[in-house]
Amino acid sequence: MKLNKNLKSIDNKLLAKAGEEINKSLLDKIARSAGHIRYVKIKDTILSADIKRTFKDERYNIIFAGDIVNKKILSIMEQISLPKTILAELMHMKKLQPYTYHHILVVTLLAMKLVFDKNLKNDYNPKKVAQSGLIHDIGKSRIPLKVLNKPTPLTREEYEIIKMHPIIGYILLHYYLGRDHHKYDYASFEHHERLDGSGYPRNLKRIDRYAQLIAAVDMLDALISSRPYRKSPFTLRAGLDVLALDEVKQKKLNKKIVYLLVSYSRKDRPELNRLKVSTEKRDKEPEGNAYGKIAPEK
Repeated sequence: MKLNKNLKSIDNKLLAKAGEEINKSLLDKIARSAGHIRYVKIKDTILSADIKRTFKDERYNIIFAGDIVNKKILSIMEQISLPKTILAELMHMKKLQPYTYHHILVVTLLAMKLVFDKNLKNDYNPKKVAQSGLIHDIGKSRIPLKVLNKPTPLTREEYEIIKMHPIIGYILLHYYLGRDHHKYDYASFEHHERLDGSGYPRNLKRIDRYAQLIAAVDMLDALISSRPYRKSPFTLRAGLDVLALDEVKQKKLNKKIVYLLVSYSRKDRPELNRLKVSTEKRDKEPEGNAYGKIAPEK
């Protein structure tokens, strides 16, 4: 793996040069260079207030319903500390890429909501889920805005630039987390991998379980969010149909996680063993949608 341009940290340290091979030796060197890492409690930052506001996102009013679990989530979030450099990255993103910043918070809360369900509670550590969610898209901070904000389908070259963000995030986290990077960074590195090997950046089939969780909620929020590349977002029902009828059917995403999202989108929240999923899509894809599409070569 190689980068197409120099990568610097938020505190302006050069981590990797353009064209340099991104291998274990370089990554270990970056992690060792982290030095003393200053941690800051989330509850003492703007991030805490933004997290609380995210629960009010109207798109998820059914999924986010339930004060008891939400209070547990907020309690855990207030126990978390993040490196000052990661918080600086998130605040930088809030200013320049507010939709990506909000997406990160939504994905974090959605993932945490699911892991309190009895079907997943023994599989995940909620605190680690929260930390993984908050750092999963940190590599997007280095993707040019002209690519992220492009209203038409990406060229093959632009798509390759987008595909670099998990690698960029992985490198940044080696520096921001130092020797502790391995605790959380796979959610960043593998959240675009798919269980059939069709994802990126490494076409893996064996994927970290935290990355599998983040992958499903990440895709759902991407589909139902307003984006420059389409006139209107998918409805929640249409987005869930894509996950359940396309991604699960093709064995790309974790079925249990996707089906929990379907269950939580219904007011009665049926148990998984009683959940009935339609075999036909119920809502249409929005017109002019360029999500996942590549512009034809001229």
